[in-house]
Formats: sequence, structure tokens, C-alpha cells
Amino acid sequence: MCLLHGLLTLGYRQLILCHLNHQLREMAARMDECFVTYQAQKLGLPLKLARAQTEQFASDLGFCTEMAGRELRYKFFSEVAKETSCTTLLLAHHADDQLETCWINLLRGTGTAGLAGMRMESVRRIGRRSGALRIVRPLLGLFRSEIVQFSCERKIPFREDTTNQDTNLMRNRVRHELLPFLDRRFGISYRRVMLRCTEILADEEDWMRGITEKFVYKAQLAYKELYSLPMGLQRRILRQWLLKQGIPEVGFAVVERTRSLIIPPISRPAKVNLPFGIYARRRSGMLFLEKPPH
Repeated sequence: MCLLHGLLTLGYRQLILCHLNHQLREMAARMDECFVTYQAQKLGLPLKLARAQTEQFASDLGFCTEMAGRELRYKFFSEVAKETSCTTLLLAHHADDQLETCWINLLRGTGTAGLAGMRMESVRRIGRRSGALRIVRPLLGLFRSEIVQFSCERKIPFREDTTNQDTNLMRNRVRHELLPFLDRRFGISYRRVMLRCTEILADEEDWMRGITEKFVYKAQLAYKELYSLPMGLQRRILRQWLLKQGIPEVGFAVVERTRSLIIPPISRPAKVNLPFGIYARRRSGMLFLEKPPH
């Protein structure tokens, strides 16, 4: 709502509001949907609504609920973009979201790619023929406290997601337990220092990604020359290849399991298990994936 208010204040009018009901919070989710519908009508803006079976989707693919919700949201956004010929998606992620994401990725061992966090601008493919969707996060440099203060001063209505207090979720444990502890021990100024680190890592990640992009990421990856490369570059190439094959949340263990297929002697097993029922296989000098039928 703060992002929307800012866009309207700046004169943006060709806006389409999107709301996906994940159907995880029963009455609270229905009230969120009603709130968004009312605000869209009040402002005279078009609204795209959808509902998702998030728990079923998570169960079918072996995702955690949070990951499933994210996948469903971006799928919904991509569908709206294609339907409306829209090329830009504006999201309201803020600096606290960035810090939480970096800590989560650090705890998961995702390396510099994860520690670089979210970008102010990024691009997401939305189909072979539909092109790309430009994703912009205008509030990424602002902390949540600043956004809440801005909203309260201007009486901008908003709703709080009730699951934000559920410390069974990793993000909420980071938000309500880890970050406040660090604030008390090191002072809140450390947050801006960490955000500066994410910027540095993001720039370095772009540079290193440019090196790995020289390799052709097709459905099959020639591995014979891969083992002669520095280990760090091997891991980066394999991680990028796995991501391009549609495997989400590619961590160190997944990369190493895949890399074991190219380590001499090649008489080692030619097949390893990856998450979500996927297998990585080695045959005739090529690496490829086998995915379960949907």
C-alpha cells in the first residue's frame, strides 16, 4: 500500500494491482482479499485476483510452504504480465527483507549468490515467446520502520499478514529473534553495513556470472573440460546450469552431489539424487537431468 501510494503521488496511472490468495489463513486471507478489492475500487484501478492451492502445490512438488507460495506468486505475476502485455513488475520488498534473505541464505550455505540478496532491478523470463518481465523493487533501500512511519503519518491503510508472527517459519525466526539480538549486541548501525556488503557482493556476483555465462547452458552439459577448471568455477557453472534447468534453491549440497558425477574416476556411479524427485545423470560425456512426470 505504501508503494502504491508513492507511485500514485509520483503520477503513475497505468497500474494493474495483483493479489494472490494463497488460501493458507482462512478468514484472514479472505479479509485481505476484500481489503485489496475495496482499495482497487476506491482508487479506480484494475485488479487481477486469483486463488491458489498452496498446500497441495507444496505437497505435490516437495516444497516448503514458503517456497511454494513464492513460486505460485511469480507464476501468477507472469500470467498477468502476458495477459496484459505488461513488461514491468513493481514489488515492495524493503531493506529488512533484504537482511532477512541474506541471513537465511547464509544459514543455508548458498554462497555469494545468496548473500548478494535481491536486486533493485532484475529480469525474469516469462516464456519462450513472451519475453522477459522487468522486476523493480523501489523500496529496497528503506527499512520497514521508515515505511510504517511514512504510512502512519499519511494515514495509508494496510493489513498485517498474520503469519508474520509465526516463528515456526525460518524467516520469522530471523526477523523476531536473530536480528533484534544483533541490534542489541552491535547496535542498529550494523544493518546498513550489511546492506553495503550485499551491494558489493551483488556487483562481484554479476562479474563472476559473466564468466560462467560463456558456457552454453542447454538441457545437456558437456562435462569433460569442466573438471580441469578451478573448483570455484566448476561449482558456479553447475549451479547456474541447475538453476536454468528449473531447480529452485540450488545449495552447496546439490551442487556437490552433481559435481561428484564428473570427478575421476568416471567409473563412479553415473546417477545421483537431487531434490524434488529429480536425478542428475552422466552419459556419453554429457550431464543431464531426469525429472518426474507431472
